[in-house]
Amino acid sequence: MKRQEVIHLYNRFGFGLNAKEIRRFSKMSFEKKLRKETVDELRLDLSEFQGIDFKNLSKLERMELRKRGRKKVLDLNAAWMRKMISSENIVQEKMNLFWHHHFACIIDNPIYGLQFTNAIRKHATGNFRTLLLEVSKSAAMIDFLHTRQNNKRMPNEDFARELCELFTLGRDREYTETDVAEIARCFTGWNHRFSGAFFMQTRKHDGGSKTIFGKTGNFTGEDVIDLILQKKACAQFICENIYTYFVNPVLHEAHVNELTEVLYDSNYDIEKLIIHIANAEWFYARENILAKIKSPIEFIVGLAKQFKIENDSTESWLTLQRLFDQVLYRPPNVKGWKVNREWIDSNSLPFRLRIPSVILTNAQLQLEPKPDYDANPMGMERNNFSKRLGFSCDWDYFFANNKRINFKVLFFNNIISPQVAEFLENNSFASKKEEVIQLISLPEYQLM
Repeated sequence: MKRQEVIHLYNRFGFGLNAKEIRRFSKMSFEKKLRKETVDELRLDLSEFQGIDFKNLSKLERMELRKRGRKKVLDLNAAWMRKMISSENIVQEKMNLFWHHHFACIIDNPIYGLQFTNAIRKHATGNFRTLLLEVSKSAAMIDFLHTRQNNKRMPNEDFARELCELFTLGRDREYTETDVAEIARCFTGWNHRFSGAFFMQTRKHDGGSKTIFGKTGNFTGEDVIDLILQKKACAQFICENIYTYFVNPVLHEAHVNELTEVLYDSNYDIEKLIIHIANAEWFYARENILAKIKSPIEFIVGLAKQFKIENDSTESWLTLQRLFDQVLYRPPNVKGWKVNREWIDSNSLPFRLRIPSVILTNAQLQLEPKPDYDANPMGMERNNFSKRLGFSCDWDYFFANNKRINFKVLFFNNIISPQVAEFLENNSFASKKEEVIQLISLPEYQLM
């Protein structure tokens, strides 16, 4: 593959490459790279939460347990960040991040968070039906969309609605309000134990006949998922989301239709779909290169991988995510995080331009962050933020892995605006370090 194509491919299906990786992956097909990757679980010591008889705890003990659980989710957050930064399984890690956005879920329980995370990790490039079913049965999703409250006497439509609207078909596509009500009946009785294990609460399940998409039968939740997947509109919706995330924020009808056929005809094989994208000539068209704005996590992880950025403090990783306004396990709502240009405004862009130099020099960071509504629900206190985050970087690692490459190629895929060209022409740098910091502090570094 050509160098520009390799950089583009792993900007999208990864978090960027250094020069040594660019040369290595130029000699390897995407398919070979993907199949060499392993699917590894995220690990976290949760022994303190095992063997607890939750039903017999006092109200105060339950409150304390939940408090400890929320704190442990922060450790899970940091563990996931470190995994994205350090893992060689770069395609798998990027797919994990995508599906966490697609199946947006606010999680406060570390047991359920770890289970949810590993369900996605296991199936991120596998079969979409299996992934959808595992996510739907997860304790995290059951709690988030109130499936536990869904019973035959009083059906709760929250999960049924989001299943159709956000996870499979798209808003108001090929389903009606009556379908939503009937689908909700199919998921009655879905529940989980304190351990997170799924079980069917039979006495709460509606075993009667339901009519969905014009078909009548004694459908279960699993049956509903199969009925949805039979619709090509489901494959199209998934492909639209994948296209806007990995290819271009502006949909190309012919390309989306092409991908829809691949996904539908392969019985929803995610691996085949992304290999098809990576092999498509149109994926490397000029209009798709540097056409997307990095999400905060993509920005942080990409920077950290290039410079081997480390920090032992869980709180520092969380602080950085809060300042960037993208906290893992805390999407703003069921629709997921912002996308593309939504990340950039008059407040966020100056911060983004400043943060690389702050991290790489461990400088004092001063700004007024958004209020933390979890810690302070009223959001009244807005103390000025001023501290060193304590991140370390390895310049020797960076330069050793980026020999014999022009930094314009490394950071901008050799596509630079007239403004950047003028900046480079009119400025001399005292050192290579200064040049690097100046380049990654330009607005163009926000693109991928």
